Amino acid sequence: MPQIITALGALTGSLGGVALTQRHQRQMVRLERAEKRRAELRTHIVEFLTNADEWASHMEITIVVMWKATDRDIVELSNSETARRAGELRFGVTKELKHLVGLVGDQHLQQAVTVFHDLWLSVPDQMMGPVTDRNRKSDPDAVTEALKYLGRLRRATTEVRNSALPLLRVSIEDPQPIRWWQIRQWRVARRARPR
Repeated sequence: MPQIITALGALTGSLGGVALTQRHQRQMVRLERAEKRRAELRTHIVEFLTNADEWASHMEITIVVMWKATDRDIVELSNSETARRAGELRFGVTKELKHLVGLVGDQHLQQAVTVFHDLWLSVPDQMMGPVTDRNRKSDPDAVTEALKYLGRLRRATTEVRNSALPLLRVSIEDPQPIRWWQIRQWRVARRARPR
């Protein structure tokens, strides 16, 4: 009889140890997966913010230049290094925006990305439209409209940044050993669950 009790105790102890190890492994995998996703989100947010800020700085100058430009000037501007760089930045913002639309799961960040996305799609009409319209070349309100729209885009970029900050914090969680009294608490909690 003592050998049976010893064997049952050893079996129970080893099965309990395996269960605790499995639980710990699952928790570590969950933490690792969350950190990988956070690192991926961090990369896309940083790229998006960098490209969006630089693009907006280029566009402040481009808006005024396009408003004053003649047809010949527009052709020269479109072939310039500045236009090439603005195109690269626009492509970068669009690419990172697509990543963010598909990657973000947080409601506040998703809402901020959606607002920016909607504004971004209207840039050709709402921002560049007034300054490239030939009928408004002498109208200073065209520049004001375009700059106001650019201001809305900048505020939307800031909102994306502010919504992303809480999600991107690096949290360091050291694995804690399981204590005997925690196992007792888990058992009591498990028994208290309604079936």
